[in-house]
Amino acid sequence: MTTTHPEAEAPLASIVPAVMLLVAGLSTASLSGALLKLMSSELNIAMMTAGRYTGYLLVLMPLALWKYGGQVFAPPQWSAQFARAVLILGATLTFVYAVMFLPLANVVSLLYIYPFLVAALSPWVLGERGGPAVWFGVAGGFAGVLIVMRPDLGALNAGTWAALATGVFYALHIMLTRKVANAAPALVSNTFMALVALALILPFAISWWQPVTARQALILLVMGAVNAGAHLLLSNAFKRASAPALAPVTYAGLVAATVWGLLFFADVPDGVTVTGMVLIAGSGIMVAQSSKIGRAIARRRGASAGG
Repeated sequence: MTTTHPEAEAPLASIVPAVMLLVAGLSTASLSGALLKLMSSELNIAMMTAGRYTGYLLVLMPLALWKYGGQVFAPPQWSAQFARAVLILGATLTFVYAVMFLPLANVVSLLYIYPFLVAALSPWVLGERGGPAVWFGVAGGFAGVLIVMRPDLGALNAGTWAALATGVFYALHIMLTRKVANAAPALVSNTFMALVALALILPFAISWWQPVTARQALILLVMGAVNAGAHLLLSNAFKRASAPALAPVTYAGLVAATVWGLLFFADVPDGVTVTGMVLIAGSGIMVAQSSKIGRAIARRRGASAGG
């Protein structure tokens, strides 16, 4: 008698639409990052972040209210949901700061430290342990990050540290999301998360207010709407196929960031950076394919796409 693992690979016919949705979601998420970098020389961090979450809520709030009503404002496990929002706000602010100093592809490469941090911390935080392949993947991922950084501690700029901080915030966010995964639908959790993040950053945006042109306002709103669209695409991708099946494709985000960086800013990664990016992606795939920790990381990417 043959048993089928619940997360066994799905038929190709069902995988292809999921892969297309995932690549579209990763590409649009990277586009949102490129727009952030584009605006970073024009507006302060608080205003950019507030504008991003405003655009995000304009897209998702009506849908969340229509489907779930008042639960959006008071989801189960409220304190944990609030903490998730604080962490994703920290990730957003450090990401915005990082792209002021570094090419978009470098920032995205460095923030991809988060799968390895989750794998390293999960035995203590989530009680989930990985096998030898996971730890080889973690070591390889950190090596890739070091290659991208090329650490001369006297020369590392604030953007490098901010990009790494983004990865740390997001790793903590992922683990907390895992703890509350069954408390509320992803749409409720992410809409609440954006509401809290906007409420927290809005006083700073008002205090540091600067004149906004119609073009800037439009870009801010589009940026948030694009991020909301990325959330919907990623969530639908992970509904159609298992996390292990999609894990290798999640690193298309690195490729997308490189493409947007080239188109918007003429940033061409050198050979050393590309080598580090390939090592990060390959190691991440090893982690994602090798244990339930990795599968949880990949699955939570779909549920946590609202950042």
